[in-house]
Amino acid sequence: MFRPCAFCCLFLLAGFVPLDLSGNDTAMPSGRVLIVHDELPQMKILAEFLHQRGRLDVTVAEQSALPEDWSAYRAVIAYIHRVLEVPAEKAIIAYTENGGRFIALHHSISSKKAVNDFYFDFLGIRLDDPNTAKDPTMPGGDYAWREGVTLTLVNLNPVHYITSHKMTWDEEILYTPSDQQANESLHPSISLHDTEVYLNHKFTEGDEKTILAGIRFFDDRNGQMYMQDRGAWLKEYGNGEVVYIMPGHAVSDFENENISQMILNAINWEP
Repeated sequence: MFRPCAFCCLFLLAGFVPLDLSGNDTAMPSGRVLIVHDELPQMKILAEFLHQRGRLDVTVAEQSALPEDWSAYRAVIAYIHRVLEVPAEKAIIAYTENGGRFIALHHSISSKKAVNDFYFDFLGIRLDDPNTAKDPTMPGGDYAWREGVTLTLVNLNPVHYITSHKMTWDEEILYTPSDQQANESLHPSISLHDTEVYLNHKFTEGDEKTILAGIRFFDDRNGQMYMQDRGAWLKEYGNGEVVYIMPGHAVSDFENENISQMILNAINWEP
């Protein structure tokens, strides 16, 4: 489990917004990353991992304090739980279209973003009836979420850099892919506890996305097992790329080195 060093924790807790982790290591930094957030505790853990393990200069900023020029960033990561403000929405889309890499984490695809005019079309995502998202749903039905649960992330693309480089998938689980005709079989997986799952994300672009991981979740409220190829995926947009990674609700999700490593891989992956 990844733990930030004591010195860096003190620096991170100083309350600077935007928070800028400039390279203090003797090795030259390998690039710059911007994290746009509205919940800081989880992003402190991720930013320190990216800084220590990836030798990245990491700027962590709220939507009200974003840099004007994003052209120098290797990747922009969004961790937005509540409303995605219009200036940030437009900046994300323009950055990606112009060749940037946008990495959406966890609730960066959730019901609060359904009110945005352009964001879900940009992602190629639809959430059906988000107003009932707290209620149990059926596989393939309306969008839903549930927190305080165990989510299993299932590796569906084991040869891809994002899912393989320095990754340890420590379990095997039976899984039937939802987006291809395939029988149930054993797949490498990682289980995350006391976290949150999103169900029934709908793709609106056919097979234009590359699937990286699925989710497996049993809802004891209605006895339904969900196996959906929505745990992680990527797509091209304009001259850039979009990567989505669903885990990330709790601080403990980012303390799991495999989840933070997958995000680092998404930054460093070369198409």
